[in-house]
Amino acid sequence: MQTIQKAIIPIAGYGTRLFPATKAVPKALFPIITQDGLAKPIIQLIIEEAITAGVEEVCLVAQPHQVEPINDYFSGDVPDAIRDKPELAEQTDKLVEIGERLQFTIQAEPQGFGHAIYCAKDFAADDPVMILLGDHLYISGTDTTCAKQLVDVFVEAGKSVTSLDVCDEDELSLNGIVQGSATPDNPNLYMLNRIAEKPDVDFAREHMRVEGVWDSEDTHKYLCHFGIDLLTPLLFDILDHNYRTQILTHGEVQLRDAMAEMVRQEGMFGYRVAGNRYDTGNPQELLRTTWTFGMHGPYRETLI
Repeated sequence: MQTIQKAIIPIAGYGTRLFPATKAVPKALFPIITQDGLAKPIIQLIIEEAITAGVEEVCLVAQPHQVEPINDYFSGDVPDAIRDKPELAEQTDKLVEIGERLQFTIQAEPQGFGHAIYCAKDFAADDPVMILLGDHLYISGTDTTCAKQLVDVFVEAGKSVTSLDVCDEDELSLNGIVQGSATPDNPNLYMLNRIAEKPDVDFAREHMRVEGVWDSEDTHKYLCHFGIDLLTPLLFDILDHNYRTQILTHGEVQLRDAMAEMVRQEGMFGYRVAGNRYDTGNPQELLRTTWTFGMHGPYRETLI
């Protein structure tokens, strides 16, 4: 199985939950103080996550007005006062290196997560792709980044693989849920049988239990998507069919529907990543993410 060299990151949302700040700057360029003490935009951290896993090319699925400010950011166009400082010049060169990897495709109107990925079909060009959410950040629990952990599984397993987390029953309405069986050699690796996008409680209790995860307590737990997917080219054949025949869930073309069909046609693994995911898509989670990254960085004492 070849490795993953292309990543698709959808960022074409309107940023309504973070308005009015998103009127001034795209949500993807909101800053986070990182573990190395630098202020970096969210999209840079996501792209850097992909690069750690061997990705060479990145496609951002964007709205037209987002392209120019993001392109400007990943350029070498900075004042001489910046270039004159070696440590800042080094960071500028890194931005240029990322900019050279970037492509854009436009999602003219929102028709779902699956449709956003479908817009990048020409970029994928029959290669396997890494898909990362445009508002999720990750902190690994090991020396290997979350994306690299998944790529290592993809190369060894020879099938599509989706990253997994555990969620409580009251979070079903927020997550795609998977059902499967742990493999004999790795308790964190599951052969998937079913994927359901935001199932209701009755359906989940009947169809989405996973041995060793679901229990008999009042608050049941399920395997949910962690936010990084490594998928074979079959994905785009299914998305094309779903888009043309208008196979919709909640009125939209869903990535998880296409992945569920991939499970049926060629199989898929799920892997419980050693790490944590952090949302930046609404005020509460952005605040939590900012604080958590601060606690993992050199300015921790200022938060205590």
